[in-house]
Amino acid sequence: MVLGYLLYEAVDLGVNAIKLTYNGVRGTYYWWYNEDYPEVAQEKRKIDDIEKLIAKIDRLENILEQKQIDKTLLNK
Repeated sequence: MVLGYLLYEAVDLGVNAIKLTYNGVRGTYYWWYNEDYPEVAQEKRKIDDIEKLIAKIDRLENILEQKQIDKTLLNK
C-alpha cells in the first residue's frame, strides 16, 4: 500500500514537473518573439469582429433612420 502511494506521488510530481517545464518554455518563447498566446490572439480577433459588427449595425440604423426621415418629408 505504501509502495502504491509512493509511486502515485512520484508520477504526480513528474507530471507537474513536465507541466511547469512546458509552460515555462512556452511562455519564454512567446515573450522572446513578442507574440501573443494563440488563446489571446483568438480573443482579440473575436473582439475585433464584434466591434466591426457593431459599427455595421450602427451604420445600417443610421441609413434606416435617414430613409424614415426622407419618407416622412415626402408624405407631407
